[in-house]
Amino acid sequence: MISGMLREFTPSFGNFEVNIPENLDTPFTGVSIDSRAKSSGGIFFCIKGERFDGHDFARDAVANGNKIIVVAKSRYAEFAKLGGAVVVAVDDTLDAMQLLAKFYLNLIAPRKIAITGTNGKTTTKSLVVNLLSAKYRTCATRGNLNNQFGVPLSIFEFTRDCVVAVFEFAMSTPGEIKRLVELFAPDIRVILNIGPGHLETLKTIDAVAEAKFEMLQDCRTTDWVVLNMDDPQIRSRSYRYKINKLTYGTSPEYDVHPDDVRMNGAGRAHLIYHGDDITMPVLGLHHVSNCLAAISVAKLMDVPYAQVKSGIETFVPTGNRMTAEDHLGVTIINDAYNSNPVSAKGALDTVASMKVPGRKVVVFGDMLELGDKAEEYHAELGRKIAASKIDFLVLLGSFSTVVRDAAIKAGLDSANIHIASDHSAAVELLANYLQSGDLLLLKASRGIKLELVEQGLKATMGRRN
Repeated sequence: MISGMLREFTPSFGNFEVNIPENLDTPFTGVSIDSRAKSSGGIFFCIKGERFDGHDFARDAVANGNKIIVVAKSRYAEFAKLGGAVVVAVDDTLDAMQLLAKFYLNLIAPRKIAITGTNGKTTTKSLVVNLLSAKYRTCATRGNLNNQFGVPLSIFEFTRDCVVAVFEFAMSTPGEIKRLVELFAPDIRVILNIGPGHLETLKTIDAVAEAKFEMLQDCRTTDWVVLNMDDPQIRSRSYRYKINKLTYGTSPEYDVHPDDVRMNGAGRAHLIYHGDDITMPVLGLHHVSNCLAAISVAKLMDVPYAQVKSGIETFVPTGNRMTAEDHLGVTIINDAYNSNPVSAKGALDTVASMKVPGRKVVVFGDMLELGDKAEEYHAELGRKIAASKIDFLVLLGSFSTVVRDAAIKAGLDSANIHIASDHSAAVELLANYLQSGDLLLLKASRGIKLELVEQGLKATMGRRN
């Protein structure tokens, strides 16, 4: 974690003011933008967001243990005499926090790997960490801290002995990945896929692709780019760039490719690679691509093949991402961390491939941030559900009727489709239907909070048994 004397890090702030000059020798540990978090003498940046202004909570941050408060110069007069804290004034607090993260990262000087894509960023990041950790001291962005706020906050948690840093870069508007690349200059840059995400702001798939390809700007002669050539948007754009490229995909023409891929009846893919049969640790054929991306990075990092194989097989997926567990005889697949048309199709394909003694039940919530295309994509989802031969469907969200009508039109029996008014109603429908041997898939965008259905269902099933 970042720590030291304030004076050591002030060069990153540029032109700044401090309430008492001798306070530059104040020691600190950690950085936060959450005034509610307890601190052991950290720096609190007063960031102005869409809904809140950190300046309004500066006193709370001091009360919770922060020693140093970074404010905008336009608000400095309000805080210059703030008791119990060193006050530093800068032109822009977000820029200052990002530049401090850049400064600290340069002090550590790790090899930097950044991953972007519409789907699979967190899973691929975690796979890469698992593959590299046996050889290198590896740090990574925590959870889904992957934007202009989250990446710097994760960097502040890195230890100074970090040899490899693994990031995921996300965006919702053009320019966000460009800014992250400018700040942190990755040595290896991975683009996983391009799909219909953030269409509310970006409008078209082409615009999504252009925003993701900001990852490739300002590549140095020593940098490498890892590209998924199975993705048509990536493949068509890749030839524009005269840079070091390592390609991956299912075709033998790409640098990293499997000998074969097979599915078993439990929903897991078997990757035949280097003559070995490697069982994928994550459910779903669509995760083979993420695995190939991680193998590609490991290859560039000179990780021995034995460690690569072991790293794949010992990987444990993070919560709510195609994780399966047995609960009172019902197999519950939770893929409710996020959803878009591509990942929804992947989840349905997985369920369709699985052999279970009972019935197949699916709960779908809305796919968010699809903009003007939302109705079209939800209708497409309904048709896909019908083709997947689901026995029982529960829908939750604003587009439930769109999905239902499309599914019925495509041949799914209306008697097997139920629209739940809220999480509790969904729980009741499921609890009354599910039996031992059944398979349940939960899939929705994060904002739907479908994990509440899983929690409620487990509690209800527990009481009834």
